[in-house]
Amino acid sequence: MKTFLRNILFFLVPIICLMVLEALLPPTTFSFRPFEGLTYATKVPRRSSLYPNSKVSMIAFGDLCHHTNKAIAKPEFWITDKLGFRNDEFIEEADILFIGDSFFAGASLSQNEIISNRVKSKSNNKIKVYNISPSSPSFSLFAYFLKTGLIKKPKLVIYSIVERDIPKPIISYGGIMFKIIKIFEIGHFNVYLDKALKLSSIRWLKARIQGNNGNGLPAKGDSNMYFLSGASQKHEKNDMQTTLTIINSYKKYCDSLDIKFLFIPMPDKETVYYELVPFDKQPNYLFQLDSLLKKASISSINTLKIYNDYRKTHQTLLYHLDDTHWNANATDLMSDKIISFYYQNEQSSVGDKENKP
Repeated sequence: MKTFLRNILFFLVPIICLMVLEALLPPTTFSFRPFEGLTYATKVPRRSSLYPNSKVSMIAFGDLCHHTNKAIAKPEFWITDKLGFRNDEFIEEADILFIGDSFFAGASLSQNEIISNRVKSKSNNKIKVYNISPSSPSFSLFAYFLKTGLIKKPKLVIYSIVERDIPKPIISYGGIMFKIIKIFEIGHFNVYLDKALKLSSIRWLKARIQGNNGNGLPAKGDSNMYFLSGASQKHEKNDMQTTLTIINSYKKYCDSLDIKFLFIPMPDKETVYYELVPFDKQPNYLFQLDSLLKKASISSINTLKIYNDYRKTHQTLLYHLDDTHWNANATDLMSDKIISFYYQNEQSSVGDKENKP
């Protein structure tokens, strides 16, 4: 029995030492970009997808071509706030609250390039913004934060999801879960635990031995651009109606609290640069969805149309060559549209108040 226990101990000690070391190392030590390094990889209790109170600066690479000769090095700087969202600081009462996925979170973008910070800087800091991207199910988390008073009611909620995904219905969070989360957040224990359990060094070593890399698909006629799905991009039969129904439930929730709601569907890279996939014609899913949104009186920005119009007069790209996500040109373009919508909405709100008896 003693021999058995000695052997078990001999086996466990190196693993425990490695886990302790991993917990203490910077989160991006074995990552090709901050997004992966700062993202929780285990089921440890937490309220967001990213490690809180983090500042990370590194040379990063896109998700489609990392560890290949097509990888493009770009500096990225990330800041997450006390809740684990990508903001320069925590804002309790924002004018605009951004809710979305990795696009709004700014995967492969530096801190000043993400959409929320673009809006803040281009409005000369006159618009207070807060970003709770990425989180899942994101709108449910927003509802919980609002209900518990963690954040106050914003004037405008902007929700975004990439074309290939479907939003999730609003669910009600139980108080017990967040009590557990608060316990695990003491001393950032959940962060250290996650880093220890995911053993990034082992995963990195295994990936290097196996030669794993970004498995992007090259574009036709342009060897420098890569896609995620290529010609296999598709939508299921009921995707559009499901998306419309859930987005409408988001709007109704905001309406009940007198919060303005704006939906920004994000096109897949294959849809924007369809001729390089190649597709015979541009996928029309987002145009069909836009028509349904208008009929349902849901405010939205037709991002694909804006991109198409931009491409007619500009040669600069809107997506990274080596990544699935939009680049700084796109966030610069879309921030102008958002600011314009916000101020138009503000003027109409003032007019409505003045016209009330």
